[in-house]
Formats: sequence, structure tokens, C-alpha cells
Amino acid sequence: MDGPPRSSRSRLARYHFLERITLRGMDVARVADVHTGRRQEAIRAPVKHPLELTILRCGLLDADRSVIHPGDDSHKRVLLPVPAFLLRGERTVLVDTGLPPPAAGNPHGLEESYGTDPAWIRPMVGEDERIDRQIGRLGLRIEDIDLVIGTHFHFDHAGGNALFAGKVPVAVQEAELAAARESDGYMPIWDAPELRFEVVHGDWSPMPGVEMLFTPGHSAGHQSILLRLQDGAWLFTIDSVYTEEHWRQNELGAVTDVSAARDSLQRLRDIAARESARVIFGHDIGQWESLGMAEGESSVSFR
Repeated sequence: MDGPPRSSRSRLARYHFLERITLRGMDVARVADVHTGRRQEAIRAPVKHPLELTILRCGLLDADRSVIHPGDDSHKRVLLPVPAFLLRGERTVLVDTGLPPPAAGNPHGLEESYGTDPAWIRPMVGEDERIDRQIGRLGLRIEDIDLVIGTHFHFDHAGGNALFAGKVPVAVQEAELAAARESDGYMPIWDAPELRFEVVHGDWSPMPGVEMLFTPGHSAGHQSILLRLQDGAWLFTIDSVYTEEHWRQNELGAVTDVSAARDSLQRLRDIAARESARVIFGHDIGQWESLGMAEGESSVSFR
């Protein structure tokens, strides 16, 4: 075949493709007329599996303010929510696995198992806030998860990885896996016998409506998330931006590479503006409550 008839090619040439979004359960292509710049939306087909986001409550961290504001010597305490994200569409995907099981129901669990200083950080995790218990409350077993994605392998994001050993693979950036294996900056919680890793490189998508963004700086292989829900785009910065205060003041949190962290922050700003996205920060207690995750709520869902 030589391609479409000349008349079809002429019509197609009038438009410049901008982006594809999910809008009210439909697959929509946004295009712009190359002559006038006028934007149009072309509805292609119903989305077979509309994406559903469930934010899971995996406890809190009671931390010294310097944990998220390096150099702050006020010794004020801050509460940091620890979320995980269940995504259901063409597949069932879990993003992050919360805190290590020894922390559940034991505020001294991290200190006893891994030697952390409670003056620096202390877990506040109920037994029912373990990641396996959280997905169980939704009627799911670990075996019902098709893929776990590790945004990075710090203890509050990869603490439950071992629960998936021999059952569910964990997708991780190659740079993050290498850093976790070679650096002493990771607690020994991210790996376990029979845990299988699927190595990814750069931006990638586990299913329609979900884009994983390579945003190094906080850690070597950090990932953020862009979701296309029916009500619009949601951008999850994860630990590239801890709180709305960091975003507003263009402030970095704890990073391993300042230059890469700055680049990732700017990239997230550009994506948020381009997509008109709702921006969700990594550990913002005020935003956590505004999403409906007040104390007593174990999860909240959006489409």
C-alpha cells in the first residue's frame, strides 16, 4: 500500500497532533489546524477499561522538619503521610508498597529492626495500614496485582516489597536498582529472596492512561506519575516535590543529585502547565486531608 488517497492525506496534513487524553471515558485526540492554530478534539473510541485510582493509607511518619527541609535546625516536628496507589484499568497495578511490616503497630519498629533514630523519624502505622492489609480491604489478594511499580526504593516507598516475592514482579528504573545494590543509603527492605525485578529505562507506560516519568535527583532512579483520569490529568510528583510549600518556593527536599533534581522539578512544572494537571505532592499532610484521607479513612478512589 502506498498510503491513503491524496484527498485523505490533504485533510490529515491540515492538522498537527497535540496529545491524546481520556475524557469522559472516551479516547480523545487533540489536534490543531496548522493554518489557523484552532484546536479541535476528535473522539476516537470508548476506552474499554476506564482508569480508576485508589489512594491507599500506609501510615504516617513523625519526623524532624530537617528530614524534608535539609538544613532546618528548628527541630520542629512534621507529620508526613505515606501513600501507595492502586491503579485499575487494563491491568491492576500497585505503585509503591509503603513502610516495612515491622513498623506496623510498633512506633519503635524501625529503630529496633534497622537502627533508625526516633528523634529523626518515627513511624505511626496501624496493623491495618500494611500494604497487604490495605489491598485486602479492597477485596484483593497479593496475587490479584499484575505489577508493582517502585517509584524508588527508600524505606517508606518500598517497605512492603518482600510481601510480593515469588508472586508479583516489581518494575524499577535500572539506575535505582543499581543505586540500591551499590549504595549504603538504602535500608535492606527493598529486596527479598524470589523477588523479581522488571528493569525499565526512562519514561514508560504500564497501561493506557498511566505514564511513568523518569525524574532523577531525589534518588538515582526516581519516578513520578502522570495519570489521565476521566476528570483530567493528575501529576504525582512523589518525592521530587514533598509538599505544596516546596512547589511554591521552588525548594528542593533531600536529594542525591542537585542538578538532576532541579531539572526534574522544572520538567514537572512544564508537564503540569501543559496538561493543566492537578498536582499531588509526595508527603503533604494538608493535601492528604483535602483528598479525603482524614484520620480513619483507609483509602479514597477517583476516576
